Amino acid sequence: MTRAATFPVLFAVLLAILFASGCTWYLPGIMPPVAYPAITPEPGAELPLSPVYSFPFQDFEVRIAVPVDPAVYAGARSAEKTARIYDTATKDEEWRSGLYRAMITDPAQEPLYDALIREFRAIRSAHDLDPDAYLELITVFVQSLPYQDQDLQSPKYPVETYADGQGDCDDKSLLLAGLLAREGYRVALLHFVPEQHMAVGVGCTDGGYFGTGYAYTEATHVSLVGVVPDQLEGNITLVSEPFVTPIGAGNLTYIRCNETRAIQAHLESLRVRIDALEQDLGVRQQALAVERAELVALGQRMERLRADGDSSGYNSLVAGYNRDARLYNERLEAFRRTAGEYALLVDLYNTSIARLYDRVGIARALFGSPG
Repeated sequence: MTRAATFPVLFAVLLAILFASGCTWYLPGIMPPVAYPAITPEPGAELPLSPVYSFPFQDFEVRIAVPVDPAVYAGARSAEKTARIYDTATKDEEWRSGLYRAMITDPAQEPLYDALIREFRAIRSAHDLDPDAYLELITVFVQSLPYQDQDLQSPKYPVETYADGQGDCDDKSLLLAGLLAREGYRVALLHFVPEQHMAVGVGCTDGGYFGTGYAYTEATHVSLVGVVPDQLEGNITLVSEPFVTPIGAGNLTYIRCNETRAIQAHLESLRVRIDALEQDLGVRQQALAVERAELVALGQRMERLRADGDSSGYNSLVAGYNRDARLYNERLEAFRRTAGEYALLVDLYNTSIARLYDRVGIARALFGSPG
């Protein structure tokens, strides 16, 4: 009896000594390999104002006004946001994925997710959005939140990003992935370790980005789903293969990747055409300026001859002047036609780039299709 009662006491003392001394020894079966953070709401906390967001989507304006529970927000801000690793055999990818999932799915945030989703569903019903457009609506909402480099080792909780109205790449990616996962989409976090960047992957019907099966979706600024930016903040270009962390168990996919890639390719070809026209117009403008100066000089010479009464000399120059003037006018008219084409293409390009929240409208403008 005495020996049987001694073990629990000694074990409890051992645990107390271990934790008091700050040791991170791993005891299989007694403690988890990794302990993740959790939000502990702080009753009595206050928020000065509830956030209200407005942003354009397709051809209408969206307004989102969902209050934040101050206790949850305060608890999220003060939470540790790091993983405690007890089993040193745990791979970095494993505990990082666990940390992101824990921060996205923390149950204290469920009321906020539910309220936001009610708002989005009401907009979906009011505008008869299909599943692809609905995904784009939620995506544009998060993309529209201002980018702010937090210079932190760990991301913020989604409730913080929503309440703060800003965030960096991982902050906004966690919020977007959490919302899309709750609406049944197949989503993942795409973590680019060398570039220190994070984006969201959306399930697609082809191989996706880097063969991941997910379409690349940038969260830091408004852009089309499935389109990878040429450069990120800080002139960073993505070249590495991302580490993929699936979020949730949704199976809805985005089927417009072919269209968004076609839009991107068309915009790139427009940019090439615009640059070529700009260079051509510059050369032709200089040539026209020289021709005009020569015509003016010739005209002035002819006027002097006429003023001196030298009709023979004047008449000898008339045919050449008329020929050069005709050629100049023809070249000037061709220049104006090209300049008109240039202006139209620039307007189409700039309008499209400024309306990346409206895939349907851009497709209609570029291809004449309804999107």
